[in-house]
Amino acid sequence: MEAIESKVDFVKEIEKLKTVTRFNRTLDGRFENSAEHSWQVALVANLFQDYFPEKLDIGKVTLMLLLHDLGEIYAGDTWVYDTTGKAVSHDKEYLSLQKSLAVLPIIQGEKFTELWLEFEKGNSPEARYARIIDALVPLINHLVVSEENYNPDKLTADRVLAKKAFIKEDSEILWQLAKELIKKSVEKGLYD
Repeated sequence: MEAIESKVDFVKEIEKLKTVTRFNRTLDGRFENSAEHSWQVALVANLFQDYFPEKLDIGKVTLMLLLHDLGEIYAGDTWVYDTTGKAVSHDKEYLSLQKSLAVLPIIQGEKFTELWLEFEKGNSPEARYARIIDALVPLINHLVVSEENYNPDKLTADRVLAKKAFIKEDSEILWQLAKELIKKSVEKGLYD
């Protein structure tokens, strides 16, 4: 019974991810939370897997994406274009992740940590694909949700392309999609 109780404690712990605000907005104008983002990228990964040239364990990809932002529970979300924050976010999120996973049985916590680190390092086809999906979904979100000429941070298309350029190393089709989304965002006035 102790193992199941620790898993219930983990369910209580991950409830906190719903309170972590991200920089993307939702259709109703509010900022999305990290749990919503994790759910969305996990689902999208299952939709786009045919556009990745390598065979994937999609169950592993899905779990990786459901875990990838757990480190934000105590560390918060760091905006992808915040270079200062990004320099320290990995270590802060790792410590946060360990705090959240401490309620689980050790073996389960270690498995989740390994998957989280694999995602962070991008050292498997599943991790590289998961990182691509994590980069694509905000592009789609931003295009769909933002009002015309909304660019309060003065982002340029070149800066966004540079941040997403890693996609072309693994999937030409998904890279073309990223470029098309960025082009449409420029046309809508979302990037200079």
